[in-house]
Amino acid sequence: MPLNLVVQTAFLGDLLLSIPLLKKCRLLWPDQALAVVCRQGLGDFLLKTKLVDHVFEIKKRDRDSYQKVLQQLKAFEVSQLIVPHESLRTALFCRKIKAKNKIAYAKPWNFLFYDEQVPRDLRLPDAMRQLSLVGSFDSLLKTQLHNYAETAHPFQSDEKHQLSAPPAWASMDLRAAILKDEQPFADLQERFHLQDSEGPAVLLFPGSVWATKRWTKEGYIQAGQSFTQQGARVYVMGSVGEEALAEEVAAAIPGGLSLAGKTSIYESAQMIAHAQLVIGNDSASTHLAAACETPLIAVFGPTILNFGYRPWSAQSYVVEKKDLPCRPCGKHGPQVCPLGTHACMKELPASEVVQTAQPLFGVKTAMNK
Repeated sequence: MPLNLVVQTAFLGDLLLSIPLLKKCRLLWPDQALAVVCRQGLGDFLLKTKLVDHVFEIKKRDRDSYQKVLQQLKAFEVSQLIVPHESLRTALFCRKIKAKNKIAYAKPWNFLFYDEQVPRDLRLPDAMRQLSLVGSFDSLLKTQLHNYAETAHPFQSDEKHQLSAPPAWASMDLRAAILKDEQPFADLQERFHLQDSEGPAVLLFPGSVWATKRWTKEGYIQAGQSFTQQGARVYVMGSVGEEALAEEVAAAIPGGLSLAGKTSIYESAQMIAHAQLVIGNDSASTHLAAACETPLIAVFGPTILNFGYRPWSAQSYVVEKKDLPCRPCGKHGPQVCPLGTHACMKELPASEVVQTAQPLFGVKTAMNK
């Protein structure tokens, strides 16, 4: 059975930024199946949004899980093997996959593993970098990417903190598909006693895999309190392992409800698609909000927009403290602030986030200090 295979075993945020690449693969090869190799627990979202036909999940650093996937892939004829993930471990894994053509980013050693090596243009947002991996199959796409890199300013926000909208040909928008699937949200409404009539819904995502990427707990609490004072419903979201933080934030917000650890990725997307606003860190939550085209505010701290991992939607806003010479302090943000101050987050007031939110969901806020 022939198929095309994308190998993206990074964290959820990186996988979500692969959406434009997956969409383009569908257009380039409409008569072939599309599959993804990803981390354990992430594939369900790709299947339910119909981005792919097959998912093969691996558990990082678990050799047996890699071997299992290799065995499963023997039942398929892989035409194009497309690899946005850059690690040597992934290259060694892909070396064992039989495919007609293997494509990855250009690296000095990649000729040992891949047939095509594509320059990773740092002027492009990561969603477009991944899309560029199939540029050799679409001359128009190659031209569009080149022109965008030359003329666009995707890492600059305007006076309202808004980023430029992605072009339609590179969109990761899944909103229509998610909203069309009505039953999951109806189930969530029943399970958590959610009521549409109680005012606009604001979702807070205070967690992150990287500790220094988290805006302060106090910031989320103060912002949430301001929203509820003006009639909004506040839900605190997060993945498994973030329950304690989410519960603490929700408990300090009148009427706040924590759903952290209680929803799947797809169910979280349902919540996001039906909300008026999402506030999160430079993490998977804001990328998921971008895929839902829900207005979002991403709080950036140790990382910067120029790294390329900006939220990729038309209603993306970024709040950050720009005047700190210590930013950035790492590609991902370390687990502990190197200076011991965490000033990039601690000196970012809730008022700035709340003021940015005012025009986004129709609730005027009183916080202006």
